[in-house]
Amino acid sequence: MRDTRPPRVAAWLFDRLASGPNRESLCGDLAEQYRRGRSSAWYWRQAIGSILAGTARDITDHKLLALRAVTVGFASMWTFWGLASVPLRVIWVLSNGGLYVGGHWMTIDYSWMHYRGYLALLLIVVGSAGSGWIVARLHRDHQTAMVLAFLVTLILAAAAQLVIQVRLVGWPIRPMIHSAPTLIVLFVVTPISALVGGFWTDYGTRTTGARQNATF
Repeated sequence: MRDTRPPRVAAWLFDRLASGPNRESLCGDLAEQYRRGRSSAWYWRQAIGSILAGTARDITDHKLLALRAVTVGFASMWTFWGLASVPLRVIWVLSNGGLYVGGHWMTIDYSWMHYRGYLALLLIVVGSAGSGWIVARLHRDHQTAMVLAFLVTLILAAAAQLVIQVRLVGWPIRPMIHSAPTLIVLFVVTPISALVGGFWTDYGTRTTGARQNATF
């Protein structure tokens, strides 16, 4: 027998990300249509379409706020990466000859450098998530739209950076085995981290039928 409750993940996304004055009534309409025989694919299309439409409308109605959100996001991300790079540079100097301080050479074990890639990746994840969190906290009334605006700008900036590196700097795009890690960081790790950080904050006490009646 067919379950009449909407798909849980789609309903959860709609409940968390949809915006607009008619959000709750639309949620009820979608659930009712699903109970009347609409497919899960239809429900997914309607939920995602409603989220995107509401986000686009919110950004269009608050252009200056969206610009501020993007500026805050990039500023916080670059600030974190800049601050995090200071101790890393000191450690790198200490592991490559050391520092002459007070008549003594200060050095550390060089073996940590084998893990520098993982440390850099961790800093990227934390910095991106933190920037998304800051954007969300400073724009709580339009949280979804502002976080997604920042996310889209991150992806566009990554694409622009890739074009510049390939066309002007001569960065080798082939073989892909060498460029794949960088592409993954630019287009997957950084945006997803910012998205998770942006939606980590509490959305308040939204209660809709989607959260109460959903299933897988």
